[in-house]
Amino acid sequence: MSTEALTIIASILLACMAISVCVMIYLACRFIEAIEKSLAKCKYIQSNRESFSAAGLIGKLMRTCLTANMLMIPGLFVRKGVADISDLESFPRSMKRVLLSSWVGLVVSTTLFFTFNWLLEVLK
Repeated sequence: MSTEALTIIASILLACMAISVCVMIYLACRFIEAIEKSLAKCKYIQSNRESFSAAGLIGKLMRTCLTANMLMIPGLFVRKGVADISDLESFPRSMKRVLLSSWVGLVVSTTLFFTFNWLLEVLK
């Protein structure tokens, strides 16, 4: 594969990561209070709010990402007793869709970027 093709692939993956981060920052700045209000009975969310509320934008971003993580695998959090099933079921679908798609996009693009980088090192 040519150097130009490899650069284009890496650039596309980096752009996907940047877009996902921008969406997560937007959600953190605009909707984190509403998200946490919708999940008011979840101990995990309350604990994260207490831990990261004084951390500014980074804290809001952490709370948003941790909430997305909880929404992605709710069974684990319910089983551990830190999430309320009724809150998770009543969480707005449109917000869940945007939050999860952005979070999954960030995780997948970051994983692919580092895997691609590792693969380039192995093939040299």
